[in-house]
Amino acid sequence: MATTTMGSTRDVALNLGLLVLRTGAGLALATHGYPKLFGGEGKQPHRIASKLLGKNFPATFEHGGTERFGQGLEQMGVPYPRVAAHLTGLTEFGGGLALAFGLGTRLVTPAIVFNMCVAIGKAHWSNGFHGQGGFEMPSLFAVMAAALCLTGPGDFSLDALIDTQDVLPFPLS
Repeated sequence: MATTTMGSTRDVALNLGLLVLRTGAGLALATHGYPKLFGGEGKQPHRIASKLLGKNFPATFEHGGTERFGQGLEQMGVPYPRVAAHLTGLTEFGGGLALAFGLGTRLVTPAIVFNMCVAIGKAHWSNGFHGQGGFEMPSLFAVMAAALCLTGPGDFSLDALIDTQDVLPFPLS
């Protein structure tokens, strides 16, 4: 999918829609990875993050961290739980930011889909789709990432700016 020539109202609306989807999904995903990578007992998030993410975020951050997350993954039977904890945090935080900026979109989205599918299978499936601990949120992240992998990030992205929208880790057609 090559970069379109911006001009028609439909092209602008399509690319604005992809921008909104990308930034919303990417920033939300990054907020899930941030405490996994940088949190932990006795740690506090940056004051701006606390203010933006709400009064419950500092407690989430303090209960985060790769060590604690890795222990949880080990209890779920995830192989190499410490490595998986780092990769999950990196996929959610780094992949979320990359998605928000539209940078490497078609490279990070398969990793996000895989990460969310593992999360659904290992942590959320037994709780059902809806409600506390359900797989509603990870399934939304997976669906949004899959859609963006198929469509590309759109013209309002860093991928478009540096002309990397057609880069895929696998052939699309």
